[in-house]
Amino acid sequence: MVARAAAAGVHTLALTDHDTFAGLEEARVSAEASGVRLISGVEVTTRAAAGSAHVIALFPAEPPESMREALADLRDARDARARVMVERLAAVGAPVDFEDVATRARGAIGRPHVADALVAAGHASDRADAFARLIGHDGPGYVPHSALPTRDAVALIAASGGAAVLAHPGTLRLGPRHLESVVASLASAGLAGIEVHRPEHTPDQRADYAALARRHRLTAAGGSDFHRPVDGLEPGRTGDPPLPAGTADRLLAVAGRRATPLR
Repeated sequence: MVARAAAAGVHTLALTDHDTFAGLEEARVSAEASGVRLISGVEVTTRAAAGSAHVIALFPAEPPESMREALADLRDARDARARVMVERLAAVGAPVDFEDVATRARGAIGRPHVADALVAAGHASDRADAFARLIGHDGPGYVPHSALPTRDAVALIAASGGAAVLAHPGTLRLGPRHLESVVASLASAGLAGIEVHRPEHTPDQRADYAALARRHRLTAAGGSDFHRPVDGLEPGRTGDPPLPAGTADRLLAVAGRRATPLR
């Protein structure tokens, strides 16, 4: 990942895998060798009113033990969720082996790994098909997350010295007024930014989310959200106009300062 980012001209990279800090130590060694500035991070899965929401946590230093413990609980919940999904898929005639799913994950298990197992077993043509027919929010194999409420996750990140950023707000499937209310609540809990600069955002979305960030005094953040080469993305590509220089520094400068006392 670091080598690919360096080759693409990325000079500042945040490694934010889902619900795990695994890989940071190896990435740090590679970053030092390639001259890439590496920021420690994670993308936390949270429980929202309608489905799930992802919150990116960025840390100016080593992630604290409080975050590591919280993520361990989330990974256990992911494991349990995947097992139930496998059971439900078998019940509708699309059996997959849980060990196959776990092996594909090589860490925190998510729906993409279940989707890949479905493709390998011949139950879906590709990931998109698996999500659309079987494990999407309306699919027979879907199981809701057992995770922290989004506001609690934001508060935990801020209290742990991190900068919390609401990821891909468009996937929350909320109307403008509802999204405004959610962001206001998260801002009061310690939210530091909202993703504005993303390759799939339309000009109108960028404008709307940037205005939302300004109204709540949040940093207009973003990134390439690069997962794997076959998805057609490359690290560093954040759309047009690109992510402004210095965004990471602005987020890290307020990391932890927005914290509110945890109940």
